[in-house]
Amino acid sequence: MKETWINYNTGEMRNDLIFPEELKKRQKKKENQIKGYEYVQKEILPFPTFLQEEYGNFIHTRYLALLDKLDYDVATAFRFVYLCTYMNYNDGYIIWNNKKINNSCLQHIFNVNQNTVTKIKKKLYEMELIFTDENNNIYVNNEYCYKGDVSGNKLYKNHFTRIFNDSIRELYNKTPDPREHRSLGKLLLLLPYINVFHNIICLNIKEKDIEKLILPNSAQMDEILHISSRNYIRQMSELLSIEVAGEPAILAINHKNVRMYAVNPRIYYGGTKLSDVTTLSEYFKAKGGLD
Repeated sequence: MKETWINYNTGEMRNDLIFPEELKKRQKKKENQIKGYEYVQKEILPFPTFLQEEYGNFIHTRYLALLDKLDYDVATAFRFVYLCTYMNYNDGYIIWNNKKINNSCLQHIFNVNQNTVTKIKKKLYEMELIFTDENNNIYVNNEYCYKGDVSGNKLYKNHFTRIFNDSIRELYNKTPDPREHRSLGKLLLLLPYINVFHNIICLNIKEKDIEKLILPNSAQMDEILHISSRNYIRQMSELLSIEVAGEPAILAINHKNVRMYAVNPRIYYGGTKLSDVTTLSEYFKAKGGLD
């Protein structure tokens, strides 16, 4: 009997795979991984399909490597990630209006004055985050951002996440003043501290039980955001005021009278379970909190 299976690394769905019955039973019990494919019950929307329909296309980003490369210059890091939302699948070329671009097109993408785009371009080239080929077409250094299947890529084994193109572009385009890109870049500083199941900022990101999450105190948040203690309230207010698709980028939630901060999966999400991301999605749509 043929069933529908999905590859969770690529989103590929197939109905031509036949597996022994005992292996199918193991799949249904969530003892799952048969050659990378997982059984999909017909009444359940597949995880990659949900991501595509709800949040659109995404890129993979090695956030720690990128921040380290730029010595935590978060404004440049955010601009680079924004540029990468226009990268082509697999080869990393920047595509604008369905064409590969050269340096003259960067001003159209970044939508800033010539002096600013010259500084941005200079920094990206100096840090070897972008290159040009023999035809002067720009492509991205795939060691830091990649669009495609990373399941066999050793560089993307740890410390990477999905970043969704539409949300990053919206955040960038709603912030025309380049001086404000540093505030947007602060969102990238949170990536190493986002729980993979709940998208809550914490110090034990692989903990499944929300009751056991270790939440950073204000002093630890100062370190995470690279700010002084006197700027903590202002910085958090700025982050909490950012919206994407009419939803908060960061949501302050109360779980049993404990205040937590969750990051909207519409911006980035590293988990793999449909139930987790759909629950998060509903919280942010309702702009509410946990019970």
